[in-house]
Amino acid sequence: MSFPSLPGVSLLDSALPHLGVVFTNGNRWREMRRFSLMTLRNLGMGKRSIEDRIQEEAGCLVEELRKTKSSPCDPTFILGCAPCNVISSIIFHSRFDYEDLHFLKFIQKLNENQEILSSAWIQVCNNFPVLMDYFPGSHKTFFKNVGDMKEYFLEKIKEHQEFLDMNSPRDIIDCFLIKMEEEKDNPQTEFTIEALVILVNDLFAAGTETTSTTLRYGLLHLLKNPEVTEKVQEEIDHVIGRHRSPCMQDKSSMPYTEAVLHEIQRHIDLVPTSLPHTVNCDTKFRNYFIPKVRFLLISKNTVLGYFSA
Repeated sequence: MSFPSLPGVSLLDSALPHLGVVFTNGNRWREMRRFSLMTLRNLGMGKRSIEDRIQEEAGCLVEELRKTKSSPCDPTFILGCAPCNVISSIIFHSRFDYEDLHFLKFIQKLNENQEILSSAWIQVCNNFPVLMDYFPGSHKTFFKNVGDMKEYFLEKIKEHQEFLDMNSPRDIIDCFLIKMEEEKDNPQTEFTIEALVILVNDLFAAGTETTSTTLRYGLLHLLKNPEVTEKVQEEIDHVIGRHRSPCMQDKSSMPYTEAVLHEIQRHIDLVPTSLPHTVNCDTKFRNYFIPKVRFLLISKNTVLGYFSA
């Protein structure tokens, strides 16, 4: 049995060029992935320094929540600001105030794009991409938001170029610009300004909205399951107490809380069609024939179809 070939390209394929780490493969993907992992580790990923940043931002988040004085509120923006600021500190070497209008507008676009990608209309468009060329809809807003964010990232990159210190990189953008300078005589280099814009977009998209949505839905599930919330609170009080911040060393001593977090991530439908996948050659899997194609869309372990290259 063969999967049906779908005309055109998916929404994300239309909006983003094949640069960065999410929508690339082959040598380009290996180059970007190697650079990203090495740079993130040098900047503290998996080390105490990044944990300190997260704890500091968590403290800011708690203070913002306290300002609500226990009154009903929509936590979407507040929960989005915290992970975005952690990523921003790594990419831009700065964080934003939770009331910064430019920052809130940026968060709004991230939230709006995630909602659009999760909508029924976009699932239809991903299965029948030709519809995007002839019908109005939320995909137009998605394209505009992506364009606005690219312009914002480009402005930040230009600021970094103006104050770049080749001997003292502050963040991912500085490290990328230094790599560009090192490879300026290589005509086949993958390190270009356009690639940097898409890489920054990938890092924000992968880490901000996914984390904030998980937090938001996690709170919802805890509200709906007070008996689970009570057990989590008991474990927190026993292991951490009320007078210090949690840290990664506490993880091994909190199996129930970790299990709840895993169950929240398993249960929520964070990205309905997952990310596009591809095969390197024509492949037969069980009774299905999967041709060598650009993208393979999978939803809830079911292949929806593929987009021909």
